[in-house]
Amino acid sequence: MKVVILIALLVASAWASGTEEPGDLSSESSTTASPSSISFLPFLIYDDRFALGTFAKVNWFQAQATCASYGYTLASISSEFDQQRIRNFFYTRGHSQLHLLNQPIWTSGTDLADTNNWVWFSNGRSFTYRNFQSDSPNYSNGSCLGVNGITSLWLNENCSNQHYFLCERRCAEGADYYS
Repeated sequence: MKVVILIALLVASAWASGTEEPGDLSSESSTTASPSSISFLPFLIYDDRFALGTFAKVNWFQAQATCASYGYTLASISSEFDQQRIRNFFYTRGHSQLHLLNQPIWTSGTDLADTNNWVWFSNGRSFTYRNFQSDSPNYSNGSCLGVNGITSLWLNENCSNQHYFLCERRCAEGADYYS
């Protein structure tokens, strides 16, 4: 409940400041979300693509809602290249927070819709690349995917567990980060 109140206060504070939200396309000055356009930035660690939510541990659903409220979505790891980009992001941008990264960090991976069929919630695509800690996920653990920021190994977690989260900027008009 404290987390929901915190998120509500963050959104209300951003709204009260009178500046536009990153997803507001009515402004002539900005057509895409960028970290610099977020008026009240909860993400202390970000670059042009990713933002790491380390201001509060939240469940998977709250993480998705928080990312969305700032023009992001939970991150997807569709290839080894994506995995390497995220690992580089953690090391270059998150080096001061490494103590936070040695635990699962929420991504958009889930099998909530169809058990044993993992998809990226952010884009609806099935997993073609996998990097689970063991050869295959232990389905009794949970249905939401966390990534260890130090080892880059994936862990399926109970969606109600409280973790930090990795957001990814939504595609700019005409761009496709997911191809």
